[in-house]
Amino acid sequence: MFSKNFLLFFTSTVLLACSFHQAAGQKPGCSLYVSDKVGCSGPVDIYQMQNYFTQLSQNVTLKLTELSIGNNPAIQRLPVGLLGNLRFDKIEIIGCPNLVQVDDFLGASSESLMVLNMYYNSLSEMPQLTARKLGMLHVDQPGKQFVVRRTAFRQMKDIWRLELGNVLVEPFAFIDSKKLAVLKIHNLSPEPLAAGTFNFDSPALGYVELTSYDSWEGHAEPGTFGGFLNTTWFRLGAAAKVSPDIFFPVLSSSTLFEIGRPVRCDCQVAWIRLSTFLPRTTIRCGNETSYVSLQEVDEAEFKDCGAICSA
Repeated sequence: MFSKNFLLFFTSTVLLACSFHQAAGQKPGCSLYVSDKVGCSGPVDIYQMQNYFTQLSQNVTLKLTELSIGNNPAIQRLPVGLLGNLRFDKIEIIGCPNLVQVDDFLGASSESLMVLNMYYNSLSEMPQLTARKLGMLHVDQPGKQFVVRRTAFRQMKDIWRLELGNVLVEPFAFIDSKKLAVLKIHNLSPEPLAAGTFNFDSPALGYVELTSYDSWEGHAEPGTFGGFLNTTWFRLGAAAKVSPDIFFPVLSSSTLFEIGRPVRCDCQVAWIRLSTFLPRTTIRCGNETSYVSLQEVDEAEFKDCGAICSA
């Protein structure tokens, strides 16, 4: 299942990158490639971009919707106010291998931007942008991990969909995202999850997915998860332990809870198998090639589990 999920995610990202190159063309430079879309492709330095955006903003009758910056090894930083008076609804920054810093570059687009995609760059942390209408944010850098901190979202309060790849999430990073409905994280850091890492405070929280294609085994501290709702579907790719001190806050809120990889169904899962939580779970017992659902395991298998069952 995980190889299929990875293939789908990788393929969609590659297709997005290819579509950009076809749209923006192969000649380096910035241009209008559709009447309302701007593309900056190839090794265009930041000063050339600034000059182009300044000239473009002088056309007061121009209505723009989308900006694409990609296939550019020349830029290392997007400076504050780069876009000036230009307003875009969607921005894609793809394939800039030396781009290590993104300042609050949006300019007037801070009041119009709704979708931001950043793939195949080299950021070390999530940019702190002023984007008051931003609803969807997708960031992924295969081979380059970046950090997500709480401070990143102080001026991006309308985000309802976040899709991130290859990340290290600091505690309470998403606690201020009051409209967050969908969070999908591919390839979490192999580091154990610290208390507070996935605590939420959004009445809209509907789907949370945490998966990894490499070495992450789902290790977590007590208090890692909180703020789940009875309308939330929580899909965890793997879990080293399914102990109540970690997952009771999830199941006690009536969340639908799924673990992708089969787990060891010994006394560590007795508290679920022998409780009213069971119907809301999708937990497989066994290994990758042979497993049964926890619901199918006879209660008698847990008769010697003792006090853990009442935890």
